[in-house]
Order: sequence, then C-alpha cells, then structure tokens
Amino acid sequence: MEWAGLALVAAGLVTLLLAVRQLRTLRGEVAELDARAAEVAEELAALPPELSPTHGSGAKHVISVEILNLFELAHKESVFTRPLTALTPRLLRDVVHRRIIGRVRESLADQGVQAEVKLYRAR
Repeated sequence: MEWAGLALVAAGLVTLLLAVRQLRTLRGEVAELDARAAEVAEELAALPPELSPTHGSGAKHVISVEILNLFELAHKESVFTRPLTALTPRLLRDVVHRRIIGRVRESLADQGVQAEVKLYRAR
C-alpha cells in the first residue's frame, strides 16, 4: 500500500511539473503573438482594441475628438503656415495635433483630471 501511495504522489508531481512547463510555453507563445499583433496593427494603422466596436469590452469609456478646423487653427498660430498647408499638409497636421494634445493634457491637469491623452490615426 505504501508503494502505491508513493507512486500516485510521484505521478501527480510529474503531471504537475509537465503542466507548469506547458503553461510557461503557452505564455511565451501568447507574448510573442501579442507583440506580432501589435506590429501588424501598427502597420495597418488599426485602432486599438478598446476603440474597436468589434473587439472592445465595453468596460472602458473613451472620449473621441475630431478637430474640424485644423488648418484654420494653424493659420492663427503663424503666418508661415499658409505655404506649408500646400506643401506639407500632413506634417502641418501632425504639428497641430501635437500642440493640441499638449494643450488638452495641460488643461485637464489644471482641472485635476488624471487622463491619458493619445492620438490615433483613422483612415
């Protein structure tokens, strides 16, 4: 009887060790797939899962803002932006967005709001 009990304990430990090994292997594969998915999403300029209507969990609320008068705002900043609008509209758009994000962060912080302000490119 003693040998039978020891054999069961040994078999249980071996099974446990194999399960832990398999779990670690799977966790490594998941991490690799997650990294690859992030690369592909960046290449495709995809929205993050929390903003995607098909993948979002609904647990997180996101406020979206679209700047409708981007170039008008840029022209108010400097007289040099008018020629840039025709030559490099994307660069000008990026600069204005960065400035607006900075202002939004600053304004929210001044009001005591802890927020993560990010810029996502939509198609």
